[in-house]
Amino acid sequence: MPLAGEGVGKGNRLFVFLDGLEFIGGETAYREVLAPLLAHGSYRYYKNRIEERDLLLERISIAHAVFLDWSRLTPEVLRRCQNLEIVSYIGVGAANFVDLEEATRLGIAVTNTPDYGNRSVAEHALGLLLAVARHIARGDRDLRRGEWTSWSREGIQLKGRRIGLLGLGAVGGEMARLCQSLGMRVFYHDPRRRPQMEKVATYLSFDELFKSCEIVSLHVPLTPETVNLVGKRELELMPEGAILINTSRGEVLDLKALVVALKSGKLRGAGLDNFPGEPTPDLSELVGLENVVMTPHIAFNTREAKDRMTEIAVENVVSFYGGNPKNVMNPEYATRARYRLGDT
Repeated sequence: MPLAGEGVGKGNRLFVFLDGLEFIGGETAYREVLAPLLAHGSYRYYKNRIEERDLLLERISIAHAVFLDWSRLTPEVLRRCQNLEIVSYIGVGAANFVDLEEATRLGIAVTNTPDYGNRSVAEHALGLLLAVARHIARGDRDLRRGEWTSWSREGIQLKGRRIGLLGLGAVGGEMARLCQSLGMRVFYHDPRRRPQMEKVATYLSFDELFKSCEIVSLHVPLTPETVNLVGKRELELMPEGAILINTSRGEVLDLKALVVALKSGKLRGAGLDNFPGEPTPDLSELVGLENVVMTPHIAFNTREAKDRMTEIAVENVVSFYGGNPKNVMNPEYATRARYRLGDT
């Protein structure tokens, strides 16, 4: 797709949006959101499609700042962008799309947009839980096939159930409050105790969370320590007929182990919004299972969350050039920073 929009500002810096501005409705709205950038440079906006990846370097090779959501900045791409000073990722999982190690080596800051959609993600996690617990997706499929299956789709009531939240950050905290409001008994495990939240959620050790909770919902970031954090061992600890929900990152859950647990009946069901290998994950072992509900990474996808996400991405660049970097994922970049306050 050709250039979709641009704005001319002060100085010679160029800021390029590869994707993500489709999150904002209408040209007037996006010009308002991007207006603060014009004090530091000019911007160009492309609405990328996956098949246009060959145009990546053509569009960003001279850029000083790049905004992206789905495009991938490999080490080779980063090395060929000689002017690049900051990558502002529109979302949380920047490590999936930007090589942080190479960016740090080159002195390029990488930022993300935390806390833009905490409530939206928590609401989606609750929606997945309800869909699994009450056979909502199954019932829909039954009716579309012309089958009336009322008596064979017995669900479970959530009130009084024990739910364990693995991770009690911003999203986990919202999920805790939602579940408490439904009358659920809420427990959590987090590397850091959250005493301010313990009127809502009771702390458990990692193993005890899996052993004692009928439902476990994952709300942890993707780090080297959390890859396959939940696998065969953890699933076997869970009570018979338990439910697992994942709206964090696909890589924190061992899908092969999950498939075994779902097929064996160890788990009643699972609700998943994230998968390894997005946006083309291998779901071949999951698609035939009736007791799993899947959505294509849409937990964040509300109007409110998307507007705020892009605003934070712009704020990150404005703060960076104002000498106050924030939401930086690779603070070590500063030792080799391409841009230092006062540079023109």
